[in-house]
Amino acid sequence: MYGIEVENLRKQYVVREGFRKRRIVEALKGISFRVAKGSVHALLGPNGAGKTTTVRILATLLLPDGGSARVAGFDVVKEANEVRKRIGIVLDVSKGFYMSLSGFENLVFYGLLRGLSLSEARRRAKEVLELVGLEQMGASKRPYYTYSLGMRARLAIAKALLMDPEVLLLDEPTLGLDVESARMVRKLIVDLSREGKTVLVTGHNMYEIEQIASEVTIIDRGTVVASGSPRELKEKLGLLHRVSIRVGGSDRARFVDLLREGLAIERIDVVDEGDALNVSMYVRSRREEVAQTVFDLARKLDVKILDFSIVEPSLEDAYIAIVGGKR
Repeated sequence: MYGIEVENLRKQYVVREGFRKRRIVEALKGISFRVAKGSVHALLGPNGAGKTTTVRILATLLLPDGGSARVAGFDVVKEANEVRKRIGIVLDVSKGFYMSLSGFENLVFYGLLRGLSLSEARRRAKEVLELVGLEQMGASKRPYYTYSLGMRARLAIAKALLMDPEVLLLDEPTLGLDVESARMVRKLIVDLSREGKTVLVTGHNMYEIEQIASEVTIIDRGTVVASGSPRELKEKLGLLHRVSIRVGGSDRARFVDLLREGLAIERIDVVDEGDALNVSMYVRSRREEVAQTVFDLARKLDVKILDFSIVEPSLEDAYIAIVGGKR
């Protein structure tokens, strides 16, 4: 089952250039993707790719010009009210709050607007403030205008969680946050998915996305250019692993020759230190294949592995290879 289903979604904007001239911009040119229930799915792409437009359509804030989208099983156009009951949204962590009210008062007011009783709104506000750490920080009763950006991000997520939604739509929720607040947001996203919530998140920090997302959809200029798990994307592209080995023993030269034969090596540098060889190489072979080849050769030959490391290609490497190659 899927928490979000997007099929051939299209959206155009009319941009005015001068007094009379107009230009049509295709923000989305028929994108399709699915988000499994209870998973964290990242929607990636350069600025202007269509990420925020997609999120706003899923949040029922924009009407698509074509295609369809379903959230929690409901159509975002035909059943928009049902969708709104089941989603929590973070579009801008610094908007949607009253400056003079405290974080607690802001959430209670929002809960009342959503139909909660006063006692229920107060109870839920306290629960979500504790969940995001603002209660423990002693910030829940402070006026909103005193909040740092990190505190505002925490409150924005608390607001998104107030009605206990099935699906969370988070547009760059860690943008500009300090290290501690960003780490809290990442942990919270993962914890929420483990509790069964579906999370669609956008962002530009590839290290962060790789930590939290089980699936990734990359869009560029309004079209889907790649999708899959971070690992699948890297394997499809055949990205290089960086391998470092320090090897001793009488057969170390033979060891290097057999490495060349057994692995898909793009580049190899060997430094002879007299009693050992330092081998640095870039390989297209999978991590498991590299490790097995190295240690199988070590067992067969008179060599000793003194040091060994493999640095995997990152999601950022995959992103640059996909998007960078299209510019």
